[in-house]
Amino acid sequence: MKVLMLSKEFHDGEGVSEYCKNLAEYLVEKGHEATIVSFDDKADYHVDQRVKVQKVPLPIEGDNIYSWAMMMNNELKNRAREIVETEGYDLIHCNDWSTIPGGVSLKKHLELPLAVTVHSTENERGFEGDHAELISELEWEGTFEADAVFVTKDDTKNSVLFDLDVPEAKLKTVDPYSHDWQSRILNTYKEILKQKEKLLQEN
Repeated sequence: MKVLMLSKEFHDGEGVSEYCKNLAEYLVEKGHEATIVSFDDKADYHVDQRVKVQKVPLPIEGDNIYSWAMMMNNELKNRAREIVETEGYDLIHCNDWSTIPGGVSLKKHLELPLAVTVHSTENERGFEGDHAELISELEWEGTFEADAVFVTKDDTKNSVLFDLDVPEAKLKTVDPYSHDWQSRILNTYKEILKQKEKLLQEN
């Protein structure tokens, strides 16, 4: 199995980065392939050499986090598409609203399954700022389009269920401090791909 992850950033000590790192290292340890595509912030990172990391520069600075994230998504999406079209991948996994536009676009254009991890929702973060409603809409779109939605804690699970109306059937809690969270994600990947293969056979 070949999994491509999208993350806004990837450097030592940052929460989402460590989540992606630990998951990717588990995948390669189990004989799969994992690539992480993120914004190139020039920060240091340490990861198993079998994990491929692609850092994408963004020479233009946005005037707010939303516009920056939208420009960054274009760069991540373009690099990820090049990788998938060249090497062939089975599944896209994006993290939080900041990579959802790229993940959804890749799912539709490359016809690949999409997994989304919601580390927190805009509602949990206080729904503040000029772009809060747009960010919440992106969260809804990503969880709607995803074949599986992961959350890292119960508060986020409740917000995803009630604020974003995600069906509980495709929602899984994967606490990164639990001992088996990576294996549960891998098993979900396998279920998604098995379902895809079944649909292809039926058609």
